[in-house]
Amino acid sequence: MGEETARRRVRSQRNHAMERDIGRALRETREQVGLSRETLAARMGLRPDQLKRMEEATNVLTASRLEAAARELGVRVGHFYGGHDPMRVASCPPGIPPLMDHPESHDLMQAYAAAPREVRKNFAALLEVLARR
Repeated sequence: MGEETARRRVRSQRNHAMERDIGRALRETREQVGLSRETLAARMGLRPDQLKRMEEATNVLTASRLEAAARELGVRVGHFYGGHDPMRVASCPPGIPPLMDHPESHDLMQAYAAAPREVRKNFAALLEVLARR
């Protein structure tokens, strides 16, 4: 087996483990909140069997559905990741720390998202200049 094939297999196994853990966290949170699968599914616009498959990781839980589940259960999306860091899912290039390792990153991201498009564009250019110093 080639090196690239082996890497893909390891990545796939790691991703499936994460999906399983997220599904388990979804089920456990739903149970802790006291919602039935039927109730949460209805609030999310799903059938109970769809939610069951997401909890069992046989169906992929999309970002929008994960966000809807978090909203209905009163938790942050990151709650479902448990031991997995959602910002580390896509690995950073060597020598570049993951964005969320910095304590000020969350506030910076919120301010950036709230800014008008032109301000964001100028801010990105400014950051590039400052980063080169």
